[in-house]
Amino acid sequence: MIHPFYKMTTRVAQVIILPLLLAACSGTAEPQPAGEKLLGFVFNYDKSEVAITVVTKGCTGKTDLSIRVSGNRIEVQRKKEDYCKAMPEAVVFTYTMGELGIDPNKAYTVGNLFIANPNLAALR
Repeated sequence: MIHPFYKMTTRVAQVIILPLLLAACSGTAEPQPAGEKLLGFVFNYDKSEVAITVVTKGCTGKTDLSIRVSGNRIEVQRKKEDYCKAMPEAVVFTYTMGELGIDPNKAYTVGNLFIANPNLAALR
């Protein structure tokens, strides 16, 4: 015969622990945006340009970034890490909207994280 205390303990575990485990495994946490951490992203309608500000340690060039436009979502990826040893600083790269396939009369969402401090860009 099973002692009543063990029956109660088992039931408490089922009522409290099981829902917690299910919640932890259900993937309800918000996914972190992928891509490069940005210092800025500016549309200039008059010039039909986009200015993207990222962090460099001395070796980041315009060709090191990949800008992907899918529907109404824009995401900036770094194709090549900047392994130079200079102090992190902001650098601005300008692209034409046509070059990126951006319609100036459409609303977009940028899927990257934004930061204010260039020194935090290296933290992953």
